[in-house]
Amino acid sequence: MIESLLGPIGANLALVLIPVLIVIIIVLWTRLQQSTVAPQYPATLSNGALDRSNRRLERDLEGQIEFFQIFSSLLGELHAQRQIRQIPPNLVNAMVRMFRPEVAVVLVRRRSTITEPDRENRLIVAACSTAQRNLKVGMEVRFGDGQLGIAAARQRTMVRKDYEEESALSYSVGQTAGQPEFDVVAPMIAGEDTIGVVAIARPERHYFSEREMMEMLARLGALTWTNLEAYRNVEIAAEVDGLTGIFNKAALLVKLSEAVLDARNAAEKVSVFLFDIDHFKNYNDSNGHLVGDRLLRLLAKLVRDSVRSDDYFGRFGGEEFVLVMSGRSASQAMSAADVIRHRIEEYPFEGESTQPGGRLTISGGVACFPDDADDSVELLRNADTALYEAKNSGRNKVFRAEPTGLNPVLRSSRRGTGSGSAKPGSSGGRDGRDSAGPSDRDRQR
Repeated sequence: MIESLLGPIGANLALVLIPVLIVIIIVLWTRLQQSTVAPQYPATLSNGALDRSNRRLERDLEGQIEFFQIFSSLLGELHAQRQIRQIPPNLVNAMVRMFRPEVAVVLVRRRSTITEPDRENRLIVAACSTAQRNLKVGMEVRFGDGQLGIAAARQRTMVRKDYEEESALSYSVGQTAGQPEFDVVAPMIAGEDTIGVVAIARPERHYFSEREMMEMLARLGALTWTNLEAYRNVEIAAEVDGLTGIFNKAALLVKLSEAVLDARNAAEKVSVFLFDIDHFKNYNDSNGHLVGDRLLRLLAKLVRDSVRSDDYFGRFGGEEFVLVMSGRSASQAMSAADVIRHRIEEYPFEGESTQPGGRLTISGGVACFPDDADDSVELLRNADTALYEAKNSGRNKVFRAEPTGLNPVLRSSRRGTGSGSAKPGSSGGRDGRDSAGPSDRDRQR
């Protein structure tokens, strides 16, 4: 469905960005024309100075032509992009090709969550190109702090001269956080909100219009981001579970099949985390079904706040949920699953005192394609088997599915995570259940 919706992106981008391109071309042409009449004023500039000025303008024009070529290529890449998380790397690659900087970085705004409502006041490094160890993916910057935070808070593209002139600002040009001094920082703005920033430091190539060039990159990134989010929301609206507002079972099966196909074609990995709520029948019997429904809605939001924007999370049925994680290995998926397990265990849910142990917990299984399964059906089955083993092993745990043998070395490394002692899980072999995925068998919940 998203393929049919992505068509308007090109038109939207053209409407926003073509006027900016035209302005830059006019400015360049005007400056070049002015340079051709300069010899009429010999007292003002020497011939050598005019030659240098002309050569500089020619280099600027050549640079702008190359910029338009790179920008056009980037436009095509982003137009074909289906995954939001690939936008920052695309922007970093474009900045490196355009400016050849020592540092190129893209930061995006974090989303507020139930447990961290003020998280939206922070930016996180989503992609970067640098040899500096103190600037890496995952590093955070608060709005208003340093060059990056100030440009984000002010929603204004700033160059080094701007920071130097505004000496009244109480910041230390990124040095306190170990950041480099950036030459240009441009905010990515959608409507009235800043959704991120793009920045470069110590570029090998300088242009008189580099501020405008970075603004265009930021605009393109913001527009692509908001379009993909909007189309994704439209797509989700037709495939959501009515109670929790996340994907339903039918949509999840389609998403998982597509993810496995994409991973097979790209020789990449995709992992699934299948989990359910421990002793959910006891919770419903003790607190009532209305409270149980509120629990499911809150748990769904808690997990949704904990996953990447490109992950697919949905309700598989009853109190059972599935998370599809493209591009994640088994170990990465196990880490992500255990973060979710821990957040649910620590969250103060309504009525959880009626649960065994006085807290609400989950148990789950993780399986990875192609390590643990040959297709999406087997992937779900093996994750389900690992979930069943976690239940039998005491609950409040996440277990890894048994590898199929494609990577035999993984057999010796499989372990469970969670409360209590970890133990190897049982084999994730086929058990003849329905090919649609895990059955609705009566687990010991």
